[in-house]
Amino acid sequence: MDKESQLIKRARNGDISAFEELIAEYEKKIYNYCFRMTNNREDAEDLAQEVFIKVYRGLKSFKGDSQFSTWIYRIAYNTCVDKFRRKKVRVLSMTPANEEEKELDLPDGEPLPEEKVLQAEKKKLIQECIESLKPEYKTVIILRDIQDHTYESIADILGIPLGTVKSHISRARAALREALDGKI
Repeated sequence: MDKESQLIKRARNGDISAFEELIAEYEKKIYNYCFRMTNNREDAEDLAQEVFIKVYRGLKSFKGDSQFSTWIYRIAYNTCVDKFRRKKVRVLSMTPANEEEKELDLPDGEPLPEEKVLQAEKKKLIQECIESLKPEYKTVIILRDIQDHTYESIADILGIPLGTVKSHISRARAALREALDGKI
C-alpha cells in the first residue's frame, strides 16, 4: 500500500493529521486550478477551501475506483462550475493592478524590457481569451495546456468520454486561435 493510500485510510478513520498531509499534497494544485477558472485570488481561495471541505465530508465515500487526484480534481471542477452557474465571474487581468514596476539589472540572455512588456501583454490577452471561453472549454484548456494533465486524466476528472475531451480541446484551441487572430 502506497503512502497516499495509507493516508486516505487513516483520514477515513478520523486521523486529522493524515488528512492535513493529503491536503498539503494537493493544496497548491487545486488553488491554481480554481484561480485559472476564476482569475480571482479571493474566489480561488474560497473555492479551494470549499473543495477541501467537500473532500473531507466525502472521504468515506471515496471508493478508490479512480486515482485520489482525479477524485479531488472532479470535486474542484464541479465546485467551479457551480460557481459559474451561481454568478458569472469576469476579471480581466492576471496580475494585480497595484503591482509596482521594478528596476532590474538584466544579465545576458534576459529579455529586454520591451520584450518583457510584449510578453506580459500577450499573456494578458491569452488569459482574457481563455476567460471568454465556455466553462467546458476553459476547463479542458486549463487542465491540458496549463496544468499538463493527460487526456485520460481529464476524461476521468470531468466524467466524460475521451473523444469528448479531445473534441473540447480541439474546439477550445480553435476558438482561442480565432480570438487571437491578428492580435498577436
